[in-house]
Amino acid sequence: MSAATVGASADPATGSVIAPVESPTLAAAFQRTVELHGDRPGLRTIGGDVELTWGEVGRRVKAIAGGLSSLGLRKGDTIAFLATNSVENHLVDYAAVHVGAIPFGIFNSSSPEQIAYQVGNAEACIIVVEQQFLAKTRVAITELGRLVEHVVLLDGDPAEGTLPLAELETLVDPEFDFETSWRSLTADDLECIIYTSGTTGPPKAVQWSNRTAMSQLRALDAALPLPTKALISFLPMAHAGGRINGPHTAVVYGATITACPVMNDVPKALVDSHPDVLFSSPRLFEKLQVAIESLIESESDPDLRDRIRKALELGLQIARAEEAGTEATIEMTPDLLDERAAGLNLFRPVLHRLGLDEVNVAIIGGAPVAAEVVHFFRAVGVPMLEAYGATETSLNIFNRIDDFKTGTAGKPLPGVEVKLGPDGEILCRSDLNMVGYRNNPEQNAATIDSDGWVRTGDIAELDDDGFVKIVDRKKEIIINSAGKNMSPANIEMAILGESSLIGQVVAIGDGRKYVTALITLDLDAVPTAAARLGLAGTPLEDIVRSPGLRAEIQRAVDRGNAHLNSNEQIKNFVLLPGAWAPDSEELTPTAKLRRRVIHQKYAEQIDSLYA
Repeated sequence: MSAATVGASADPATGSVIAPVESPTLAAAFQRTVELHGDRPGLRTIGGDVELTWGEVGRRVKAIAGGLSSLGLRKGDTIAFLATNSVENHLVDYAAVHVGAIPFGIFNSSSPEQIAYQVGNAEACIIVVEQQFLAKTRVAITELGRLVEHVVLLDGDPAEGTLPLAELETLVDPEFDFETSWRSLTADDLECIIYTSGTTGPPKAVQWSNRTAMSQLRALDAALPLPTKALISFLPMAHAGGRINGPHTAVVYGATITACPVMNDVPKALVDSHPDVLFSSPRLFEKLQVAIESLIESESDPDLRDRIRKALELGLQIARAEEAGTEATIEMTPDLLDERAAGLNLFRPVLHRLGLDEVNVAIIGGAPVAAEVVHFFRAVGVPMLEAYGATETSLNIFNRIDDFKTGTAGKPLPGVEVKLGPDGEILCRSDLNMVGYRNNPEQNAATIDSDGWVRTGDIAELDDDGFVKIVDRKKEIIINSAGKNMSPANIEMAILGESSLIGQVVAIGDGRKYVTALITLDLDAVPTAAARLGLAGTPLEDIVRSPGLRAEIQRAVDRGNAHLNSNEQIKNFVLLPGAWAPDSEELTPTAKLRRRVIHQKYAEQIDSLYA
């Protein structure tokens, strides 16, 4: 039986077998999942204090949909969310979809002005909010005037001017027919809005139809293992990856969603749920690598520790040799296969302690990743695949379990066409593409051509084997004073991959004679390095200033420089004492560098590199 028909049932109207993924709309897929997996856990908190079966999720979604309808929410209306990835957020989001409304998330770090802009731009009359974001939401509502009619409060004590979720679930609209509502939706009806990050101007409202969402799931299901047991919803639902890796993929096989409202609780959620698929940006995997390395080095049995180290080295050799198009070779003799199998068994207890032992595939995307991170996870028995996507095109390019090339985004998913423009910009065409930007005809005309090709703004290369390599953002290419074009991301990844002690690297060099860098530390890796350098117990600022640490980072820079052209090599760097967290001044919520802000904030340090 193919992956697409596992757990399917017969359509009573036609007698044909229909899996959730074959449904025309997300609401229909949800209902099919409730039908097939009603007794399975569907939505839970970390630790399981709250755990709803898919059947219970379905009943609560129906009640909330009726409540939303009683507030006047109708098909085609928009509804805003300012909330963490809580159980309640997922329930109301699913309910809005069944009404035919168009939900959109707002990043929790947004200012009142940003909230007002997005709510006003989308013309949302209902805001769903958590208590912790209520104050700034009220400021935004004041700016908007009479547009917002209702504020639904997901948690905490009742507050003036809000409607608690528990009360919303009891409201009844006598004219609302839940069954008719979701069954009347079509593939062309809008399913959600996702706002872009707005790093180059006001954020744009990307519209996904049900066709967009379901085509994404069908393409993923045809190419990759999707979660069948468990997944963690932790990426913001205001982000494309957060919607796909959560409320969307869960309905394909009825996997249990563990809601993780706080990003720092992901390690706890991993140990609690042991997901079979893990999707994230590189930062999480970099931290998990440090955790695995620390567990290996803390093994008290020196003989076992040495065997694990040797197993890791063998795994790295095999990982580098087995990918498509590689020049590295290793003869997989029966003895070597036995040694590899024994090594993987040594890693199992380590992976189990971190909740990674059930992961069938780890998908990494959203930002550039160092090749050594990918090799490391494959070496310890976690198949890691690099991928690419944009809000405007969905996640549409992936490596495969048995067909991958490190340092590339992989190959287009089934049904996805890609081509390169004259300047190397990658253009994509498929049913995974957005419908268009909301209320923005000028940007639509600039982004989507008459043949349906979407301009991504990313520069890429396409090799002879069909793998797509993303070079950099079109607007971020460095042009030095000699006129040489360079990719900062390529430079940064070359250095970052040489030491897990490095947190972030920012290459500097636009209009300059040579390239320099700002480098931060991975604070999780500092204690191990400090002990190695005889600095255990030393304050962080003293560790950063120590000649030993500087020399260790310099060696990593030298190793990375060896992989770069002479004009790309980092000639000098500043080591910063702190670490940058996602959704900070320096990083977006998905850990992309806010280059303009970084250049302004650290202008003095940058200038010192060229003094």
